[in-house]
Amino acid sequence: MKRKLLIFALLFVSITSNFAQRRGYVPTQADTLNSLNSFVLAMMAEWKIPATSITIVKDGKPYYSSAYGMKNTAKNLPATVNTLFPIASCTKSFTATALGILADEGKLDWNKPIKEYMPDFQLFDEVATNTITARDILSHRTGLPRHDFVWLFNNNERESIFKNMKYLKSSKTLYAQYQYNNLMYNVAGVLVERLSGKTWESFVREKILIPLEMKSTVLTYPEMFGNPDYATSYKIEKEQLVEAGFGSNVDAIGSAGSVKSNALDMTNWLLMQLQNGKFNGKQIISEKNLKENHTPVQVVYPTEAKYPELGFSSYGMGWNMNVYRGNQRRQHNGSIEGFRSQMTVFPNNNLGIFVTTNTAMADYNFVNIITNYISDNLLNMSQIDWNSRYQKEVNDAKFEEEKKKKEHDANRKMGAMMSHPIDYYAGVYEHPAYGALQIFKTDRGLRVVYHSKQTELTHFHYDFFEGNDFLEGVTFNFPTNAKGDIDKIVATFPNAGEVEFRKK
Repeated sequence: MKRKLLIFALLFVSITSNFAQRRGYVPTQADTLNSLNSFVLAMMAEWKIPATSITIVKDGKPYYSSAYGMKNTAKNLPATVNTLFPIASCTKSFTATALGILADEGKLDWNKPIKEYMPDFQLFDEVATNTITARDILSHRTGLPRHDFVWLFNNNERESIFKNMKYLKSSKTLYAQYQYNNLMYNVAGVLVERLSGKTWESFVREKILIPLEMKSTVLTYPEMFGNPDYATSYKIEKEQLVEAGFGSNVDAIGSAGSVKSNALDMTNWLLMQLQNGKFNGKQIISEKNLKENHTPVQVVYPTEAKYPELGFSSYGMGWNMNVYRGNQRRQHNGSIEGFRSQMTVFPNNNLGIFVTTNTAMADYNFVNIITNYISDNLLNMSQIDWNSRYQKEVNDAKFEEEKKKKEHDANRKMGAMMSHPIDYYAGVYEHPAYGALQIFKTDRGLRVVYHSKQTELTHFHYDFFEGNDFLEGVTFNFPTNAKGDIDKIVATFPNAGEVEFRKK
């Protein structure tokens, strides 16, 4: 039955799209929305999406909002346009707007070193410490790599994370390269608090959410759980759909990714972005400082445009800027707990689109496909088969991943034993910013407890181990000192590099 529905949906999309593109025919809004509904359902089936919610604004007013699928599969609860979804890093545009409002109030100069506002701001790199501005921390050009495990799954608080940044090494010099960084947006949140005298949450609620009438939008998980209409996130384990949970600790770095919103509220956010900072006749942020948010600052690395329809990307403050089929486009996506979101604004076409889902199974492929499909329709362009393109990317990525794994395994020295009895590896190892790694001996080898989560370590060869589950991709080296003892772990984290944990 499901297969028949999918075939029907695909057939309907094909017929509707062809009909809408006949020479001389101008599609009506009903044509467009019928086509969109059928296409969304077909893509949800193909990419295994439990729920999605979409909103579109066009020509200065709401155009369309809808929700599809199940926000909670175990309870068989359908998603609605009021269902809250964590929108993760789409939050960054809210933080950039907050600082823009503070600039409007004369409390912030975009180009003034933030050290002058926060004397206790300190990075490992002294030059960066004394030079970095608000513009720099919002445009990912500080030289600091992601270091996300400082906060991810941890119980650290905002100020603690802020104060411990001095222990995190840069991987590039200041301004050398775009490096996406959540911790710098945490710094931006602290800056909002210091300049306003209010928490980031209070300031955003008072200056942005209330004036924009985003009445359902919340900034913490406890607030979201207090609303019965929120989406549960999902992942695949052993070919089964299971809940992904809410243990990321994203609320601690709220300014980087803690907004939870819905289709109806995001409509108002998109309208404000397209109306030069105004909503219902009220200026939320000045046109001047909203333009500062939207002005390219840093070229996104790596500089690539995979398809001829796409231009190179640059980053402003809380927004990516690029070109889609000759049309200027601003975007940001978000990922947390399995949720994936994408917001898009075409400033010269007066068009805004927001798409969110409650699974990471399709990564950003589904939200990109839906966004591009809507863009093609409402910009009156021929449809591009983005679905086939992204399916090919997924298959190519799987092939490359298998190839890299084979190459990686080929470097393994089979039979190369550990240099010490296994008991010698156990202990507590600490880093001042990353916290404690607890290593235990088990019947199966070594087990690590980190940030209230635990998993087995896989012995690779000699004193090298590999992480699993939430630590997949992290490697652990137990070097021996001059006395023949193991006194540290050198862990290599993706997008962070080597981090040294000293044995207590």
